[in-house]
Amino acid sequence: MDRRAFLAALTPLVAGCFGGQRSQPTPTATETPEPTATATPEPTPTETPEPTATPEPEASPEAAQHIDDAQDRLTEAIYVYTGGVTDDLLSVTAETEEFRARDVLLRLDRVQRAIHAAEAEATTEDQRAAIASLDTMQQFLTLATDAQSWLVDGHGALREVYTHLDERELDDAADDIERVETASEEVNEPTATIEEEMDVESASVTDAIDADEYEAKVTQLTDEASTLENLGTDATDIHDGVSLIEEAREEEGEGRYDEAADTADRAYELLSDVEDRLDDRLSDLPDRAEAFEDIADDLMDLASSRAAEAEVIYDSNS
Repeated sequence: MDRRAFLAALTPLVAGCFGGQRSQPTPTATETPEPTATATPEPTPTETPEPTATPEPEASPEAAQHIDDAQDRLTEAIYVYTGGVTDDLLSVTAETEEFRARDVLLRLDRVQRAIHAAEAEATTEDQRAAIASLDTMQQFLTLATDAQSWLVDGHGALREVYTHLDERELDDAADDIERVETASEEVNEPTATIEEEMDVESASVTDAIDADEYEAKVTQLTDEASTLENLGTDATDIHDGVSLIEEAREEEGEGRYDEAADTADRAYELLSDVEDRLDDRLSDLPDRAEAFEDIADDLMDLASSRAAEAEVIYDSNS
């Protein structure tokens, strides 16, 4: 082949491979613009809707019936407490020998059952409040019944003490004094509980007793309990004084005159002191403790007469 012709033919091919790639200009660096700060919008506060009040449930008719039953039974228990003649709790005192605690407690047991039934069915706060008040009044009357029973027993025992001392039956008198002491100790617990734990406002749940009568009954129970305790102490001292008189008489009969005079003098001092105390007690006797007025007066007279007897023995032997 003609070399010149070959080169001429080759030239366009070489140009197609190399000559077609032209130098590209170096790109100019472009500055990246700083990002524009975008203000973050403040969050829009969302109002919290007010909670919807839960509607009060309807009062349970079953609970209402049980509440009515409890009120009726409580009124019935109060009438039994007062002997079925009146609903005046103050008409029952330590002198009320016919008081029947067991009958009252049986009625109060029925009140308790009605209260428990009402508690199981109650649906409203008003019903629960009424039930709580009824329960408080049931507890009050239970405690009052307990206290009243011991006061009646203590008053009766004091009367027996006087009778036996008057007849110089010292052993029997000592037994009765123990009964007085027991009654005085036992009555303290229910009266203290009533004073410290009961709520006078609960008296409004029944028409049978109001707040004034409730407070007056509490005063009566506490005043009678205090008076019983005091008279029990006085009765013990009279018993001891009479015992000294009997001892002085024995000494006198045995010809021990000086000893008889000394013993009689001690009896006189003790009995005179009791007489003075009883006189003061009668002067300051609380209105609600008038049930003890007669027995206190009798004990004072007994102390006075026995003091005079002791004085005679002393004069005869000194």
